[in-house]
Amino acid sequence: MNAQGHEPRPIGPRSRKREPGPNPRASADSEWRICVRSGIARVKAGQPQDALPLLRRASVLRADHIPTLQALASALLRAGEAEAALNTFDRALTLAPGQADTLHGRGLALLKLQDRSGALIAFRAAAASDPNAWKSWGSIADITPHEGERLDAIHRTADTLEAHCRERDAAPALYTECVTALLDAHRPEDAVAFTCEMQPRFCDEATAYDALGRAHYYMGAYRAAFEHKARALALSPAPTAQAPLAFSPGAATDALREIGRILTSHAISFFLAAGTLLGFYREGGPLPHDRDVDIGVMRTSDGGPDIAGIFRTHPDLILKRRARPGDRYFALMHKGIGIDIFVHDKIDDHLVCGVSDLNGDIQWRFTPFEIAEARFNGEVWAIPDTTERYLAESYGPDWRRPDTGFASAISSPALYMVDSYVRAFYSSARAKNALASGDRMKAEALIRQSPIPLFLNAPKGALTSSSKRDNGADSNALSLPDG
Repeated sequence: MNAQGHEPRPIGPRSRKREPGPNPRASADSEWRICVRSGIARVKAGQPQDALPLLRRASVLRADHIPTLQALASALLRAGEAEAALNTFDRALTLAPGQADTLHGRGLALLKLQDRSGALIAFRAAAASDPNAWKSWGSIADITPHEGERLDAIHRTADTLEAHCRERDAAPALYTECVTALLDAHRPEDAVAFTCEMQPRFCDEATAYDALGRAHYYMGAYRAAFEHKARALALSPAPTAQAPLAFSPGAATDALREIGRILTSHAISFFLAAGTLLGFYREGGPLPHDRDVDIGVMRTSDGGPDIAGIFRTHPDLILKRRARPGDRYFALMHKGIGIDIFVHDKIDDHLVCGVSDLNGDIQWRFTPFEIAEARFNGEVWAIPDTTERYLAESYGPDWRRPDTGFASAISSPALYMVDSYVRAFYSSARAKNALASGDRMKAEALIRQSPIPLFLNAPKGALTSSSKRDNGADSNALSLPDG
């Protein structure tokens, strides 16, 4: 002590004010943000399994945060863990009952778990909670067994999605989604008007022209449909170097067996048709370069069979929303394989099948045949009894020679009363798809088959809703974008 009785002050630098220690809350918030952002980025990149540890950690850091739980549940669903996803959605609903997005996610999880009725209840609850939940209305349309509810849900999907696109800063991809929804509701005129009005908000000009082409096609305005589709092709990006999409003949055969069993269980006779018959007859199975499976059925005297009703109520199948009872053509996806079912009618001593009832649309006419059985690779299948005549009518006298560029909707000798602009529309549409998958040679082959020359350069200017239907050919020919 010094003379005053105090402890001596230490010699050296003046003592500093104590710095505050680390803030656990701030550290946890930072970690939570990093986990959520990184996890969602991995989900968007198609890596849901890699996202799960991050989103699980985020849900621990904020156990009562609904968006975090929704993100985790969605990642679990995409990673194939439907049961865990359902539990997580339920946990979020316990914290926030009636939340529409969570109810919709719960429906998706139940659908994955084969609980179709439970999924339908969840989708209905989501739509009741938020009448603008267009995804939930669409899911109701996909799985309800009631035709009235299905049609109502299809129209509500279109209405709510259109309102969303008009009133909010929607993602560009949603404008194409809206056009599809309007076409599913059989409202092509509305789709044309919407596209013309909202064209600047589409992903790009080519996408808007593509939408206009589809809409005019469903109106029966085939020349306008072709012209818009040709512009979309001309404005498309240069071909990529990626390999064409693979088609698995084995998976296609499995899908064919399963669809065949469903049809047979309802006493519906079916037969291998079109390219599927060609592949089985010539090579013993589906063609490796094909893109779907083709099935034929005969129309009965009472207007059956009810293909739409059978597939719509089946727990494992989802029919296209455009489909209606009595249609001539039904398309669906089953385990990644496209299935095309063509209903054949007897008209004027011929068998005729097609894709719609619109005059001038794609349809084929064949000499009548009966159904016979044939064995391919040890398995029995139903086929037309005049197989070689049917194949010659479908593909011409050279049907035995492989031709990967041939398209029966464009060049089949069996095409009957088909508008030239319809065939040209399919040429440009299929060529655009081939380019997108990197198959330039097929795109060139499809363009060569067009009965109407395609545009060399897409004219500049505003989109229009012209619906002319004359058969005058344009003089400009289209060359593909440079690779």
